[in-house]
Amino acid sequence: AKTGRSLAVKEFLYSHAETKEFLAKSEEFLRFLVPKYVAEGKSHLTVAIGCTGGRHRSVTISEVLMKRLKSLKDVRLRIKHRDVRAA
Repeated sequence: AKTGRSLAVKEFLYSHAETKEFLAKSEEFLRFLVPKYVAEGKSHLTVAIGCTGGRHRSVTISEVLMKRLKSLKDVRLRIKHRDVRAA
């Protein structure tokens, strides 16, 4: 079964302007927020991204955001796909 990691799902999602806009705005927000959390000494921030089944959109979005945010300093990024195996 396909998940948000499969090329077909990614291509479908990227064919929509809304996906690109959502990713850009989410990245901008997190690049603003995360350094402020670090500066305040906070050690944990959870960002949850969901979709109807938890296997397609949320997986693609979270994977892309993680790749884009790897350059942030003093943070460790981790993804947990809760529902990928559920279906």
